[in-house]
Amino acid sequence: GLVGSEMCIRDSLKEHRMEKAARLLRETDASMAEVARRVGYESQSKFTAAFKDQYGCLPTMYRKMS
Repeated sequence: GLVGSEMCIRDSLKEHRMEKAARLLRETDASMAEVARRVGYESQSKFTAAFKDQYGCLPTMYRKMS
């Protein structure tokens, strides 16, 4: 497993990717698959799970609320 600083780097990278994804959801009409791809996820389901983990809601709901 990862230790200390490696985990922090990984977590902050994920957080950064999720912030970028949130911005894309708010400011563009890109599909979920496109948003996932733009922030570095090959799998839309992994992206959706990571987004929900960070924001507590699905990306589709986030887009409707913003």
